[in-house]
Amino acid sequence: MKTYPDQAPLCLSETAGGVATVTLNRPDARNAMNLPLLRQLVGALRDAREQGVDVLLLKAEGPAFCAGADIRSDDGTAEGRPGLRRRLIEEACDLVEAFPASVAAVQGPAVGGGWALAVAAAVTLATPRAMFRFPELRLGFLPPDQTVRRLRAAVGPAAAFRLLVADERFTGDDLARLGLVDVVEPADLGHRARHLAEQFAAAPSDLVRTLRTSLTA
Repeated sequence: MKTYPDQAPLCLSETAGGVATVTLNRPDARNAMNLPLLRQLVGALRDAREQGVDVLLLKAEGPAFCAGADIRSDDGTAEGRPGLRRRLIEEACDLVEAFPASVAAVQGPAVGGGWALAVAAAVTLATPRAMFRFPELRLGFLPPDQTVRRLRAAVGPAAAFRLLVADERFTGDDLARLGLVDVVEPADLGHRARHLAEQFAAAPSDLVRTLRTSLTA
């Protein structure tokens, strides 16, 4: 397993059987995205694509998938620059979408940029009570344009508007009714996500790439 050390291995990456498994590894902070985690995440995703890996499994350690941007670090230092952090979140989402096939396994809260990462995946598996929320507008800024586009394409403009503006907490069951996630019981999440990623890896890669391009055009 490859780590991307900055000060600590906040992102883990392993490739096996044609699947790159990238794991957010800051569980003590609910995998909130500070600059070190984001740099390691972007590096892991970029490395996998440069190595020609077509299938991504994105998951997280601990009870939370990702609590979003770590706004506690907004202190005027480089660590606290929200513009840089936002650009890295957008780059990470674009890299997730660049994989011809990808699975996000969401076991707990996915907030803001954490939910944006899941939206960028081709398939999201979530536990029934996993919590999803976009608080960006209440914090005074817009969600990334790519996230708005992805949600609009997935659920239509009216539902996307509610998801982005209402600042509601949605469960996995709520989003399954909209077709955004597939619900999996907690005990089965890891196995189901791995199995689905391996199924994607077994399909003809050139055809998968063509189909993914058609679906996201």
